[in-house]
Amino acid sequence: MSVLGAGFVRVSSGSQDETSQLKILAEEAAQRDITIVKWFRLHGYSASRGAQEPALREVIADMERDAYSVLLVTESSRLDRRDDLDAQAEILLGIRSAGGDVISVAEPQFGKTDFAGRIVTLVAQHANAEKSRMVRQTTYRGTLMVIANKACRGPLPLFWELRGERYAKQASCVDPESVRDIYVRVAARESLLSIGRRYNVTSAQVKKLVRFPANHTGVVECRYTHEGVTEEWAHQTVPVIESPLWWRANNVLAENMTTSRVNRGGRPIGSVDNWLSGILACPSCGGKTYVQSGPTASGNPRVPRLRCGGQKQERKACGIFTGCASAPIVNLVDSMLSHDATPILAFQRVAGNSHERDDMQSEVAKIQGRLSVTDDDDMLDELIATRKSLKAAIDGFILVPDVYDYAETGQTVGQMWKAADAKAKQGILRAIRDSWGLALSKDGGRWGITIGTGFTSADDANDIVDLGNGLCFRRQGTLSAR
Repeated sequence: MSVLGAGFVRVSSGSQDETSQLKILAEEAAQRDITIVKWFRLHGYSASRGAQEPALREVIADMERDAYSVLLVTESSRLDRRDDLDAQAEILLGIRSAGGDVISVAEPQFGKTDFAGRIVTLVAQHANAEKSRMVRQTTYRGTLMVIANKACRGPLPLFWELRGERYAKQASCVDPESVRDIYVRVAARESLLSIGRRYNVTSAQVKKLVRFPANHTGVVECRYTHEGVTEEWAHQTVPVIESPLWWRANNVLAENMTTSRVNRGGRPIGSVDNWLSGILACPSCGGKTYVQSGPTASGNPRVPRLRCGGQKQERKACGIFTGCASAPIVNLVDSMLSHDATPILAFQRVAGNSHERDDMQSEVAKIQGRLSVTDDDDMLDELIATRKSLKAAIDGFILVPDVYDYAETGQTVGQMWKAADAKAKQGILRAIRDSWGLALSKDGGRWGITIGTGFTSADDANDIVDLGNGLCFRRQGTLSAR
Protein backbone atom coordinates (compact mmCIF):
# COMPACT_ATOMS: atom_id res chain seq x y z
CA MET A 1 0.00 0.00 0.00
CA SER A 2 1.21 3.48 -0.84
CA VAL A 3 2.53 5.54 2.09
CA LEU A 4 1.37 9.13 2.44
CA GLY A 5 4.10 11.74 2.61
CA ALA A 6 5.00 15.42 2.15
CA GLY A 7 7.70 17.03 0.03
CA PHE A 8 9.90 19.73 1.56
CA VAL A 9 11.57 22.13 -0.90
CA ARG A 10 13.57 25.20 0.15
CA VAL A 11 15.84 27.73 -1.55
CA SER A 12 17.47 30.58 0.37
CA SER A 13 17.29 33.37 -2.22
CA GLY A 14 14.72 34.66 -4.64
CA SER A 15 17.05 34.13 -7.61
CA GLN A 16 17.30 30.36 -7.03
CA ASP A 17 14.99 27.80 -8.59
CA GLU A 18 13.52 24.81 -6.78
CA THR A 19 12.52 22.93 -9.95
CA SER A 20 15.35 20.40 -9.64
CA GLN A 21 14.38 19.58 -6.05
CA LEU A 22 10.76 19.03 -7.06
CA LYS A 23 11.82 16.66 -9.84
CA ILE A 24 14.14 14.64 -7.60
CA LEU A 25 11.56 14.28 -4.84
CA ALA A 26 8.81 13.26 -7.28
CA GLU A 27 11.05 10.55 -8.74
CA GLU A 28 12.12 9.33 -5.30
CA ALA A 29 8.51 9.19 -4.11
CA ALA A 30 7.53 7.11 -7.15
CA GLN A 31 10.37 4.66 -6.53
CA ARG A 32 9.45 4.26 -2.86
CA ASP A 33 5.69 4.04 -3.53
CA ILE A 34 5.05 7.21 -1.54
CA THR A 35 2.07 9.42 -2.38
CA ILE A 36 2.93 13.07 -1.77
CA VAL A 37 -0.21 14.71 -0.43
CA LYS A 38 1.35 18.04 0.53
CA TRP A 39 4.21 20.22 -0.71
CA PHE A 40 6.18 22.73 1.34
CA ARG A 41 7.79 25.19 -1.10
CA LEU A 42 9.86 27.79 0.81
CA HIS A 43 11.23 30.30 -1.68
CA GLY A 44 13.76 32.75 -0.26
CA TYR A 45 13.89 31.16 3.22
CA SER A 46 17.25 31.10 5.01
CA ALA A 47 17.74 27.87 6.98
CA SER A 48 20.70 29.32 8.88
CA ARG A 49 18.35 31.90 10.43
CA GLY A 50 15.55 29.46 11.19
CA ALA A 51 13.05 31.01 8.76
CA GLN A 52 11.84 27.51 7.87
CA GLU A 53 10.97 26.49 11.45
CA PRO A 54 7.22 27.40 11.25
CA ALA A 55 6.90 25.08 8.25
CA LEU A 56 8.66 22.29 10.16
CA ARG A 57 6.32 22.83 13.11
CA GLU A 58 3.44 22.47 10.66
CA VAL A 59 4.94 19.17 9.49
CA ILE A 60 5.01 17.88 13.08
CA ALA A 61 1.40 18.98 13.64
CA ASP A 62 0.32 17.23 10.42
CA MET A 63 2.06 14.01 11.45
CA GLU A 64 0.49 14.12 14.91
CA ARG A 65 -2.95 14.04 13.31
CA ASP A 66 -1.81 11.32 10.87
CA ALA A 67 -2.14 13.43 7.72
CA TYR A 68 1.02 11.71 6.46
CA SER A 69 3.96 9.87 7.96
CA VAL A 70 6.97 10.65 5.74
CA LEU A 71 8.80 13.91 4.96
CA LEU A 72 11.00 13.86 1.84
CA VAL A 73 13.93 16.24 1.24
CA THR A 74 16.75 16.20 -1.28
CA GLU A 75 19.37 16.72 1.44
CA SER A 76 19.30 17.53 5.15
CA SER A 77 20.54 21.10 4.61
CA ARG A 78 17.13 21.89 3.07
CA LEU A 79 15.60 21.26 6.51
CA ASP A 80 17.99 23.11 8.80
CA ARG A 81 21.39 24.80 8.88
CA ARG A 82 21.28 26.62 12.21
CA ASP A 83 24.31 26.80 14.49
CA ASP A 84 22.15 25.56 17.36
CA LEU A 85 22.45 21.79 16.93
CA ASP A 86 20.05 21.24 19.83
CA ALA A 87 17.38 23.16 17.90
CA GLN A 88 18.01 20.98 14.84
CA ALA A 89 17.82 17.81 16.92
CA GLU A 90 14.64 19.01 18.63
CA ILE A 91 12.87 19.23 15.26
CA LEU A 92 13.94 15.70 14.31
CA LEU A 93 12.87 14.34 17.70
CA GLY A 94 9.53 16.10 17.27
CA ILE A 95 9.00 14.40 13.92
CA ARG A 96 9.91 10.99 15.33
CA SER A 97 7.74 11.56 18.42
CA ALA A 98 4.83 12.34 16.10
CA GLY A 99 5.32 8.94 14.49
CA GLY A 100 6.91 10.35 11.35
CA ASP A 101 10.11 9.75 9.43
CA VAL A 102 12.49 11.91 7.37
CA ILE A 103 13.86 10.62 4.09
CA SER A 104 16.90 12.48 2.72
CA VAL A 105 17.62 11.45 -0.86
CA ALA A 106 21.32 12.35 -0.58
CA GLU A 107 21.75 10.86 2.93
CA PRO A 108 19.86 7.54 3.24
CA GLN A 109 20.82 7.11 6.93
CA PHE A 110 19.80 10.63 7.98
CA GLY A 111 17.20 10.70 10.76
CA LYS A 112 17.30 6.96 11.40
CA THR A 113 17.12 5.76 15.01
CA ASP A 114 19.82 3.09 14.80
CA PHE A 115 23.39 3.83 15.91
CA ALA A 116 24.73 4.41 12.38
CA GLY A 117 21.79 6.65 11.57
CA ARG A 118 22.37 8.78 14.65
CA ILE A 119 26.04 9.23 13.75
CA VAL A 120 25.13 10.25 10.19
CA THR A 121 22.48 12.64 11.49
CA LEU A 122 24.86 14.31 13.95
CA VAL A 123 27.58 14.69 11.32
CA ALA A 124 25.10 16.08 8.76
CA GLN A 125 23.68 18.59 11.25
CA HIS A 126 27.16 19.75 12.19
CA ALA A 127 28.20 20.01 8.53
CA ASN A 128 25.09 22.03 7.66
CA ALA A 129 25.79 24.48 10.47
CA GLU A 130 29.47 24.72 9.50
CA LYS A 131 28.50 25.41 5.89
CA SER A 132 26.31 28.34 6.92
CA ARG A 133 28.99 29.65 9.26
CA MET A 134 31.63 29.43 6.54
CA VAL A 135 29.40 31.23 4.02
CA ARG A 136 28.74 34.03 6.49
CA GLN A 137 32.43 34.35 7.38
CA THR A 138 33.55 34.37 3.74
CA THR A 139 30.92 36.96 2.85
CA TYR A 140 31.99 39.10 5.79
CA ARG A 141 35.65 39.01 4.74
CA GLY A 142 34.64 40.26 1.31
CA THR A 143 32.44 42.93 2.86
CA LEU A 144 35.38 44.18 4.98
CA MET A 145 37.28 44.79 1.74
CA VAL A 146 34.25 46.64 0.34
CA ILE A 147 34.14 48.83 3.46
CA ALA A 148 37.88 49.51 3.30
CA ASN A 149 37.49 50.68 -0.33
CA LYS A 150 34.38 52.76 0.47
CA ALA A 151 32.70 50.83 -2.33
CA CYS A 152 28.98 50.30 -2.78
CA ARG A 153 27.13 47.20 -1.63
CA GLY A 154 23.45 46.36 -1.78
CA PRO A 155 20.47 46.77 -4.13
CA LEU A 156 20.07 49.89 -6.24
CA PRO A 157 16.91 51.42 -7.75
CA LEU A 158 15.87 51.77 -11.35
CA PHE A 159 18.46 53.27 -13.76
CA TRP A 160 21.30 52.74 -11.29
CA GLU A 161 24.06 50.15 -11.67
CA LEU A 162 27.23 48.91 -9.99
CA ARG A 163 30.36 49.11 -12.13
CA GLY A 164 34.02 48.43 -11.53
CA GLU A 165 36.22 45.75 -10.04
CA ARG A 166 35.12 43.36 -7.34
CA TYR A 167 35.23 44.84 -3.80
CA ALA A 168 35.56 48.31 -5.36
CA LYS A 169 32.33 48.71 -7.32
CA GLN A 170 31.00 52.21 -7.85
CA ALA A 171 27.33 53.13 -8.05
CA SER A 172 26.33 55.36 -10.94
CA CYS A 173 23.18 56.46 -12.71
CA VAL A 174 23.11 55.09 -16.26
CA ASP A 175 20.19 57.23 -17.50
CA PRO A 176 20.12 60.62 -15.73
CA GLU A 177 17.63 62.11 -18.18
CA SER A 178 15.01 59.46 -17.47
CA VAL A 179 15.52 59.85 -13.73
CA ARG A 180 15.00 63.63 -13.95
CA ASP A 181 11.91 63.13 -16.11
CA ILE A 182 10.39 60.73 -13.57
CA TYR A 183 11.00 63.18 -10.73
CA VAL A 184 9.41 66.00 -12.71
CA ARG A 185 6.36 63.88 -13.52
CA VAL A 186 5.92 62.70 -9.90
CA ALA A 187 6.30 66.27 -8.62
CA ALA A 188 3.62 67.31 -11.14
CA ARG A 189 1.34 64.64 -9.61
CA GLU A 190 1.20 62.38 -12.64
CA SER A 191 -0.11 58.88 -11.91
CA LEU A 192 2.55 56.35 -10.94
CA LEU A 193 0.82 53.81 -13.16
CA SER A 194 1.05 56.21 -16.10
CA ILE A 195 4.77 56.76 -15.44
CA GLY A 196 5.25 53.02 -15.10
CA ARG A 197 3.60 52.36 -18.46
CA ARG A 198 5.80 54.99 -20.10
CA TYR A 199 9.00 53.31 -18.88
CA ASN A 200 7.65 49.72 -18.77
CA VAL A 201 8.21 49.37 -15.01
CA THR A 202 6.01 48.92 -11.96
CA SER A 203 4.81 51.70 -9.68
CA ALA A 204 6.85 50.13 -6.84
CA GLN A 205 10.04 50.59 -8.89
CA VAL A 206 9.11 54.22 -9.52
CA LYS A 207 8.56 54.85 -5.79
CA LYS A 208 11.86 53.19 -4.89
CA LEU A 209 13.70 55.41 -7.36
CA VAL A 210 12.02 58.61 -6.13
CA ARG A 211 12.83 57.80 -2.49
CA PHE A 212 16.50 57.00 -3.21
CA PRO A 213 18.43 59.77 -1.34
CA ALA A 214 21.60 59.47 -3.45
CA ASN A 215 19.73 60.96 -6.41
CA HIS A 216 20.17 64.38 -4.80
CA THR A 217 22.82 63.86 -2.09
CA GLY A 218 25.35 61.90 -4.14
CA VAL A 219 25.87 59.60 -1.12
CA VAL A 220 24.69 56.00 -0.85
CA GLU A 221 24.29 54.88 2.75
CA CYS A 222 25.47 51.23 2.91
CA ARG A 223 25.17 48.82 5.80
CA TYR A 224 25.91 45.18 6.57
CA THR A 225 25.10 43.16 9.70
CA HIS A 226 27.36 40.33 10.87
CA GLU A 227 26.96 38.44 14.15
CA GLY A 228 24.51 41.06 15.40
CA VAL A 229 26.88 43.99 14.67
CA THR A 230 25.89 46.44 11.91
CA GLU A 231 28.62 48.09 9.88
CA GLU A 232 27.67 51.37 8.21
CA TRP A 233 29.62 53.37 5.66
CA ALA A 234 29.01 56.05 3.06
CA HIS A 235 29.70 55.57 -0.63
CA GLN A 236 30.17 58.68 -2.73
CA THR A 237 28.65 58.99 -6.19
CA VAL A 238 27.42 61.72 -8.55
CA PRO A 239 24.04 63.36 -7.80
CA VAL A 240 21.44 63.36 -10.57
CA ILE A 241 18.87 66.01 -9.60
CA GLU A 242 18.59 69.10 -7.45
CA SER A 243 17.44 68.74 -3.87
CA PRO A 244 14.26 70.89 -4.27
CA LEU A 245 12.97 68.59 -7.00
CA TRP A 246 13.72 65.52 -4.87
CA TRP A 247 11.86 67.09 -1.95
CA ARG A 248 8.78 68.03 -4.01
CA ALA A 249 8.48 64.55 -5.53
CA ASN A 250 8.79 62.83 -2.15
CA ASN A 251 6.20 65.14 -0.63
CA VAL A 252 3.77 64.00 -3.34
CA LEU A 253 4.47 60.37 -2.46
CA ALA A 254 3.92 61.14 1.23
CA GLU A 255 0.55 62.72 0.45
CA ASN A 256 -0.51 59.58 -1.44
CA MET A 257 0.00 57.47 1.70
CA THR A 258 -2.98 59.01 3.53
CA THR A 259 -5.93 56.82 4.59
CA SER A 260 -8.30 58.75 2.32
CA ARG A 261 -6.61 57.28 -0.77
CA VAL A 262 -8.16 53.82 -0.51
CA ASN A 263 -8.48 51.50 -3.46
CA ARG A 264 -11.86 51.77 -5.18
CA GLY A 265 -11.60 48.98 -7.70
CA GLY A 266 -9.51 47.99 -10.67
CA ARG A 267 -6.09 46.54 -9.96
CA PRO A 268 -5.78 45.23 -7.26
CA ILE A 269 -9.33 44.26 -6.27
CA GLY A 270 -10.81 46.52 -3.62
CA SER A 271 -14.43 45.36 -3.36
CA VAL A 272 -16.44 42.18 -3.75
CA ASP A 273 -18.06 43.55 -6.91
CA ASN A 274 -14.76 43.28 -8.76
CA TRP A 275 -13.82 39.64 -8.19
CA LEU A 276 -13.94 39.28 -11.98
CA SER A 277 -10.90 41.56 -12.40
CA GLY A 278 -7.82 39.79 -13.72
CA ILE A 279 -9.62 36.50 -14.46
CA LEU A 280 -10.74 36.70 -18.09
CA ALA A 281 -8.40 37.15 -21.03
CA CYS A 282 -8.84 39.93 -23.58
CA PRO A 283 -10.45 38.32 -26.67
CA SER A 284 -8.14 40.38 -28.92
CA CYS A 285 -4.62 40.33 -27.41
CA GLY A 286 -4.89 37.69 -24.67
CA GLY A 287 -3.98 40.14 -21.89
CA LYS A 288 -5.93 40.31 -18.66
CA THR A 289 -9.16 42.26 -18.39
CA TYR A 290 -10.13 44.38 -15.39
CA VAL A 291 -13.31 45.95 -14.12
CA GLN A 292 -13.02 49.71 -14.49
CA SER A 293 -15.31 51.62 -12.14
CA GLY A 294 -15.37 54.78 -10.07
CA PRO A 295 -15.83 58.38 -11.21
CA THR A 296 -14.54 59.77 -14.48
CA ALA A 297 -11.94 62.56 -14.65
CA SER A 298 -14.79 65.09 -14.59
CA GLY A 299 -16.29 63.50 -11.49
CA ASN A 300 -19.29 61.87 -13.15
CA PRO A 301 -20.15 58.27 -12.22
CA ARG A 302 -18.74 55.69 -14.63
CA VAL A 303 -20.68 52.64 -15.78
CA PRO A 304 -18.47 49.69 -14.71
CA ARG A 305 -16.90 48.11 -17.79
CA LEU A 306 -14.61 45.18 -18.40
CA ARG A 307 -11.58 46.53 -20.26
CA CYS A 308 -8.26 45.23 -21.54
CA GLY A 309 -5.39 45.83 -19.11
CA GLY A 310 -2.55 44.68 -21.35
CA GLN A 311 0.04 41.99 -20.65
CA LYS A 312 2.47 41.75 -17.73
CA GLN A 313 4.27 44.97 -16.82
CA GLU A 314 3.37 46.85 -20.00
CA ARG A 315 -0.28 47.21 -18.94
CA LYS A 316 -1.22 48.88 -22.21
CA ALA A 317 -4.67 48.25 -23.62
CA CYS A 318 -4.54 46.67 -27.07
CA GLY A 319 -7.11 49.15 -28.42
CA ILE A 320 -8.91 46.43 -30.38
CA PHE A 321 -11.19 45.17 -27.63
CA THR A 322 -13.07 48.31 -26.60
CA GLY A 323 -14.58 46.70 -23.53
CA CYS A 324 -18.05 45.64 -22.48
CA ALA A 325 -20.37 46.30 -19.57
CA SER A 326 -19.19 44.28 -16.60
CA ALA A 327 -22.51 44.03 -14.73
CA PRO A 328 -24.12 41.48 -17.11
CA ILE A 329 -20.98 39.31 -17.03
CA VAL A 330 -20.74 39.50 -13.22
CA ASN A 331 -24.44 38.69 -12.81
CA LEU A 332 -24.16 35.85 -15.31
CA VAL A 333 -21.22 34.18 -13.57
CA ASP A 334 -22.73 34.74 -10.13
CA SER A 335 -26.09 33.29 -11.15
CA MET A 336 -24.51 30.32 -12.90
CA LEU A 337 -22.24 29.31 -9.99
CA SER A 338 -24.53 30.20 -7.08
CA HIS A 339 -27.19 27.79 -8.41
CA ASP A 340 -24.74 25.03 -9.31
CA ALA A 341 -25.64 21.81 -7.48
CA THR A 342 -22.46 19.97 -8.49
CA PRO A 343 -21.10 18.28 -5.33
CA ILE A 344 -17.72 19.25 -3.94
CA LEU A 345 -15.43 16.24 -3.66
CA ALA A 346 -12.48 15.46 -1.40
CA PHE A 347 -9.85 12.75 -1.82
CA GLN A 348 -10.41 10.58 1.23
CA ARG A 349 -10.58 7.02 2.53
CA VAL A 350 -13.83 5.27 1.58
CA ALA A 351 -13.15 1.70 2.79
CA GLY A 352 -10.63 -0.47 4.64
CA ASN A 353 -9.01 -0.62 8.07
CA SER A 354 -5.28 -0.56 7.33
CA HIS A 355 -5.23 3.00 8.63
CA GLU A 356 -5.92 1.57 12.10
CA ARG A 357 -2.79 -0.56 11.85
CA ASP A 358 -0.90 2.49 10.59
CA ASP A 359 -2.11 4.36 13.68
CA MET A 360 -0.73 1.65 15.95
CA GLN A 361 2.56 1.51 14.04
CA SER A 362 2.92 5.29 14.27
CA GLU A 363 2.26 5.05 18.01
CA VAL A 364 5.05 2.46 18.29
CA ALA A 365 7.40 4.77 16.41
CA LYS A 366 6.37 7.64 18.68
CA ILE A 367 7.13 5.56 21.76
CA GLN A 368 10.46 4.53 20.25
CA GLY A 369 11.39 8.18 19.84
CA ARG A 370 10.37 9.00 23.41
CA LEU A 371 12.46 6.18 24.85
CA SER A 372 15.66 7.96 23.81
CA VAL A 373 14.71 11.17 25.64
CA THR A 374 13.05 9.76 28.78
CA ASP A 375 15.11 9.41 31.98
CA ASP A 376 12.32 8.55 34.46
CA ASP A 377 12.35 4.79 35.20
CA ASP A 378 8.60 4.55 35.85
CA MET A 379 7.86 6.35 32.58
CA LEU A 380 10.27 4.04 30.74
CA ASP A 381 8.51 0.96 32.15
CA GLU A 382 5.13 2.35 31.10
CA LEU A 383 6.36 3.14 27.58
CA ILE A 384 7.90 -0.32 27.18
CA ALA A 385 4.69 -2.02 28.36
CA THR A 386 2.61 0.04 25.96
CA ARG A 387 4.95 -0.77 23.10
CA LYS A 388 4.68 -4.51 23.83
CA SER A 389 0.87 -4.41 23.83
CA LEU A 390 0.81 -2.43 20.59
CA LYS A 391 3.18 -4.87 18.89
CA ALA A 392 1.02 -7.76 20.00
CA ALA A 393 -2.08 -6.03 18.59
CA ILE A 394 -0.28 -5.39 15.30
CA ASP A 395 0.79 -9.04 14.99
CA GLY A 396 -2.83 -10.22 15.40
CA PHE A 397 -4.35 -7.53 13.20
CA ILE A 398 -6.59 -8.73 10.32
CA LEU A 399 -5.80 -6.34 7.49
CA VAL A 400 -8.36 -4.94 5.05
CA PRO A 401 -6.52 -2.59 2.63
CA ASP A 402 -7.67 1.02 2.62
CA VAL A 403 -9.33 2.35 -0.52
CA TYR A 404 -9.03 6.05 -1.37
CA ASP A 405 -11.26 7.86 -3.83
CA TYR A 406 -13.01 11.16 -4.43
CA ALA A 407 -16.06 11.32 -2.16
CA GLU A 408 -18.71 13.98 -1.66
CA THR A 409 -18.22 16.41 1.23
CA GLY A 410 -21.90 17.38 1.50
CA GLN A 411 -21.24 20.83 0.02
CA THR A 412 -22.13 21.97 -3.49
CA VAL A 413 -20.39 24.42 -5.80
CA GLY A 414 -23.27 26.84 -5.27
CA GLN A 415 -22.96 26.71 -1.49
CA MET A 416 -19.20 27.24 -1.66
CA TRP A 417 -19.64 30.16 -4.05
CA LYS A 418 -22.22 31.92 -1.88
CA ALA A 419 -20.04 31.58 1.24
CA ALA A 420 -16.83 32.71 -0.49
CA ASP A 421 -15.31 36.18 -0.24
CA ALA A 422 -13.78 38.02 -3.21
CA LYS A 423 -10.43 36.27 -2.97
CA ALA A 424 -12.01 32.82 -2.66
CA LYS A 425 -14.30 33.50 -5.62
CA GLN A 426 -11.29 34.42 -7.70
CA GLY A 427 -9.68 31.13 -6.67
CA ILE A 428 -12.75 29.18 -7.84
CA LEU A 429 -12.80 31.00 -11.18
CA ARG A 430 -9.07 30.47 -11.68
CA ALA A 431 -9.49 26.75 -11.01
CA ILE A 432 -12.27 26.53 -13.60
CA ARG A 433 -10.25 28.60 -16.06
CA ASP A 434 -7.07 26.53 -15.63
CA SER A 435 -8.84 23.16 -15.73
CA TRP A 436 -11.54 23.85 -18.26
CA GLY A 437 -10.97 27.15 -19.95
CA LEU A 438 -12.98 30.27 -19.16
CA ALA A 439 -13.28 32.97 -21.81
CA LEU A 440 -15.24 35.96 -23.00
CA SER A 441 -17.28 35.17 -26.09
CA LYS A 442 -19.61 37.15 -28.32
CA ASP A 443 -22.78 35.90 -29.96
CA GLY A 444 -25.22 38.09 -31.83
CA GLY A 445 -23.64 41.27 -30.56
CA ARG A 446 -23.88 40.23 -26.91
CA TRP A 447 -20.92 39.36 -24.71
CA GLY A 448 -21.08 36.24 -22.56
CA ILE A 449 -18.99 33.50 -20.98
CA THR A 450 -17.93 30.13 -22.40
CA ILE A 451 -16.74 27.40 -20.04
CA GLY A 452 -14.92 24.42 -21.47
CA THR A 453 -13.26 26.09 -24.47
CA GLY A 454 -9.92 24.65 -23.44
CA PHE A 455 -10.95 21.11 -24.39
CA THR A 456 -10.95 19.40 -27.75
CA SER A 457 -13.85 17.04 -26.99
CA ALA A 458 -16.68 16.67 -24.55
CA ASP A 459 -15.08 13.51 -23.13
CA ASP A 460 -12.16 15.55 -21.80
CA ALA A 461 -14.54 17.67 -19.72
CA ASN A 462 -15.01 14.89 -17.17
CA ASP A 463 -11.66 15.74 -15.55
CA ILE A 464 -11.30 17.11 -12.06
CA VAL A 465 -11.40 20.86 -11.40
CA ASP A 466 -8.87 21.23 -8.57
CA LEU A 467 -9.86 23.91 -6.04
CA GLY A 468 -6.85 23.35 -3.79
CA ASN A 469 -6.77 22.19 -0.16
CA GLY A 470 -7.76 18.69 -1.31
CA LEU A 471 -11.12 19.85 -2.70
CA CYS A 472 -12.36 19.52 -6.26
CA PHE A 473 -15.42 18.89 -8.40
CA ARG A 474 -16.32 17.21 -11.67
CA ARG A 475 -18.44 18.46 -14.50
CA GLN A 476 -20.06 16.67 -17.41
CA GLY A 477 -19.77 18.29 -20.85
CA THR A 478 -18.92 21.86 -21.81
CA LEU A 479 -21.05 24.82 -20.81
CA SER A 480 -21.79 28.12 -22.49
CA ALA A 481 -23.61 31.12 -21.07
CA ARG A 482 -24.81 34.24 -22.88
